[in-house]
Amino acid sequence: MSRSAFHSALRAGVILMTGFLAACTDLGLRAVSAPSELLGDMRVESDIPYGNKAHQGLDLYFPAAAAGATAPQRLVIFVYGGDWTSGNKDGYAFVADALTAAGYTVAIPDYAKYPDVTFPDFVADVALAVSWLAGNGGRFEHVDEIVLMGHSAGAHTGALLVTDPRFLGAHQFPLQRIDAFVGLAGPYAYLPQNQKYRDIFGNLEDYQQMQPLHFLSGSEPPMLLLHGEDDSTVLPLHTQKFADKATALGVDVSVHIYPGRGHANLVLALSRLQSENNAVREDILSFLER
Repeated sequence: MSRSAFHSALRAGVILMTGFLAACTDLGLRAVSAPSELLGDMRVESDIPYGNKAHQGLDLYFPAAAAGATAPQRLVIFVYGGDWTSGNKDGYAFVADALTAAGYTVAIPDYAKYPDVTFPDFVADVALAVSWLAGNGGRFEHVDEIVLMGHSAGAHTGALLVTDPRFLGAHQFPLQRIDAFVGLAGPYAYLPQNQKYRDIFGNLEDYQQMQPLHFLSGSEPPMLLLHGEDDSTVLPLHTQKFADKATALGVDVSVHIYPGRGHANLVLALSRLQSENNAVREDILSFLER
């Protein structure tokens, strides 16, 4: 099958799987990642342990054209979403494909989820992964730049890491080592309303302690905040509130709200299946190159 025919078949398949993709299910995401895994010009090291627990593993993607493991690395750490209850690093090769094509090394860590754990254990997992990666992990000589990027619940975790110094501070990791944050559809001002989410964050007496909005101080790195105007899962108001407070505190913030995009298809814009009208990818790469 030719590449053009392969792409056409996959696009048709994705249209048929709209219901899966709307929920960002593992099945749908693996289908979206298939062309990146087959056609992407990147090198991957899979299932690298960053801690001692079974779930503490990550995938590391290198640009195929990289000079080698000792070359300076521009590292993007992508934290996937999944309602704090689901998700798997194996479904996000398409994110790595988009970023490695621009010369970035990409790490995608797994982390523990509810009901196996409650807050803040999943945030602590990602903090450990960041610390391990910044310590080179034996995979490269040094890291020149570190960017945290996340979607949905992953954007919430990433935003907490750059606003609440306790998580990275537990590893003697200064926030100043994070060069930028990219958040896609993050619930930055979220307060749990129903019982499921109260259980996820049930060890808190004050729910502000899980809000990135609450911890903003003005010392955060430059931020790119993206949201779909039609997102009914996480309302765009979260991004606007977070951006307004950060800007008022003097943080360098760029905001893009995309008409016609919902919650899942904001991150799916990074896939090879959405090569047209790809403002999301262009805005992310322009911000990173800045």
